[in-house]
Amino acid sequence: MNIKIGCTGWSYQGWSGTFYPKNLKSSDWLKYYSQLFDITEINSTFYRIPAQEIVRRWNADTPRHFRFTAKFPSMITHEKRLKSVNSEVFSFLASLSPIYEKITALIIQLPPSLSFEEARPRLEEIFDMLPDDFVYPIEGRHESWFSEDAITYLKQKKHCLVWNEVEGVSNPMPITSDFLYVRLIGDRSIKDSEFGRVRKNKENSIKDWAKRFQEIRDVPLAMVMANNHFEGFGPATANSLRMNLGMRELTWDEKKQKTLGSF
Repeated sequence: MNIKIGCTGWSYQGWSGTFYPKNLKSSDWLKYYSQLFDITEINSTFYRIPAQEIVRRWNADTPRHFRFTAKFPSMITHEKRLKSVNSEVFSFLASLSPIYEKITALIIQLPPSLSFEEARPRLEEIFDMLPDDFVYPIEGRHESWFSEDAITYLKQKKHCLVWNEVEGVSNPMPITSDFLYVRLIGDRSIKDSEFGRVRKNKENSIKDWAKRFQEIRDVPLAMVMANNHFEGFGPATANSLRMNLGMRELTWDEKKQKTLGSF
């Protein structure tokens, strides 16, 4: 199985001096990140549809092999709860056009209050207008998304149900498509101001995740995204998982900048 591991975003002030060289401008953070990791989840699209000028910069700052995933805006998933969102969906897709060739997945993260029964007909309308260029993992957090009916439906439609480790969600981790999308989120007990260093020891959990991936034989691709709230430092979580899977350890100290070239 091809396992692509990255972080849920790259623009965190707490990473300056721990992941990014202290003197590196924030405008060059993505360029630096993309020379170490080969994928990231754009979390900021959940809060607002990005301007194309910004997306063009993301494209220019990343190599051709680099891949993005992005979350659907909360306006679509949370505020309007998937109802009457045609214009918002088209605006979102249009905003991402400069990185179309680098996008792998667009994540439909649903609010915990949105059940499978309520979301199903609305999702079917949305999928009718979505292009086939990407895959669309569904992150359902209401308990009904883990019911037998929901899992059977997702398998029939070949929709990926996101695997996650997040407070308040008991996800049984069913395989519902020919790829996996995994989000290591944790809880909100680590403050944003504390990002940049490991604050919680999740070593055993990470080992369990690595073992789970190694036991899967019939899924060709997994995308795994580490959030700062999981341990306090997304890159360290991603790196720990890499090493537990026998992948090369990534290094990102001040000396590393000299081997990456100037920014």
